[in-house]
Amino acid sequence: MSNNDEISILFCSYNGELYLREQLDSIINQTHENWKLYISDDGSSDNTLNIIEGYKKSLPEGKLHIIHGPRNGFAANFLSLIKNKKISSPWYAFSDQDDIWLENKLERALTTVYRANIEDAQKPVLYGGRTLLVDEKKNVIGQSAMFRGEFKLENALLQSFSGGNTMLFNDALKKIIEPLPEDISIVSHDWYLYLICSAFEGENIYDAEPQILYRQHANNLVGSNLGFLSRLNRLISLYNGEFAKWNRLNKQSLDFFYNRLSEKNKIIINNFYACQNKNLVARVKGFRESGVYRMSKVETLTFTMINMLGRLF
Repeated sequence: MSNNDEISILFCSYNGELYLREQLDSIINQTHENWKLYISDDGSSDNTLNIIEGYKKSLPEGKLHIIHGPRNGFAANFLSLIKNKKISSPWYAFSDQDDIWLENKLERALTTVYRANIEDAQKPVLYGGRTLLVDEKKNVIGQSAMFRGEFKLENALLQSFSGGNTMLFNDALKKIIEPLPEDISIVSHDWYLYLICSAFEGENIYDAEPQILYRQHANNLVGSNLGFLSRLNRLISLYNGEFAKWNRLNKQSLDFFYNRLSEKNKIIINNFYACQNKNLVARVKGFRESGVYRMSKVETLTFTMINMLGRLF
């Protein structure tokens, strides 16, 4: 790993004046100093843009770039940055507006990736990990879930393996996604990168050591989903059709890339989407033969039942 490895930080903002400065300061204080920051603001009506403009003036020229986002939600905003061909570097990292990065976050991510000794420069690479959960006063209240298992397509079809705010990915993965048509939407940027990296048989690298403080507060767009009641509410929403909608969105992207995938992964995808069949036997057979799973055995069983009930699509 070298400090010469430039990282483009893809940062989305929207009415984030309350915590924005802390996150920007934590980026500026990174031990890995070779980065450029691209902030896509999604139409903030508070003081967010004024704060960002102030930081831009204080930083060296070309260090911070401000972009006007698509104003269609956080997923579309992050996707617009991934697809932006004017943003180009060997590595990319996502950033939310209200987290706090530990000072060696970028350095550790690069070090971990290089330790994997990936010889093929054209192979998609995605790094992600856990987070420290903190309250609005930055008191640590827990950690995100610890995953143990294989990080591959069979898992990526059912869940993401880390939050986008932890991720680092290479240019090979970005180049795959850049041609995605404008009429194809995504569920979330983190799950999407894991899905596409896995579909193209890329390298998914998981770090169990948290490198960011993930702030939990009332305005979070995406929460940690920890705790019994939170998980119960999520399962209810999944049963009521939320996950079915997500699967249909993911299928649009997988259909677009389908002809470029390996025969092995085509078979996995075909079996999984056979779960759309109205026939119970066909749904059960498709789910079993696809080999899909969640990292939790209990959650895998839950999704098996959701599929049997015809609620997976």
